[in-house]
Amino acid sequence: MPASGAASGKRAGARPRAKAGAPGGRFGRWWKVVLLVALVTIGLPLGVAIFGEIVALLGGAALFGFLLGRWTAR
Repeated sequence: MPASGAASGKRAGARPRAKAGAPGGRFGRWWKVVLLVALVTIGLPLGVAIFGEIVALLGGAALFGFLLGRWTAR
């Protein structure tokens, strides 16, 4: 006997749900890449000018680690 949609817990013709908070459309995840590149190219030199090289590099590494952890969390 074949499994029906009700028996397997899925509705017939149901589409998979998009992840909550995930931007859809053409760009998908690329906005994160653009944001990361902008933070490095603009934020790192600005941080060096304001705080100095060591603080800017440590802050950038901490920010990158935080963002990478948030973006890859399940």
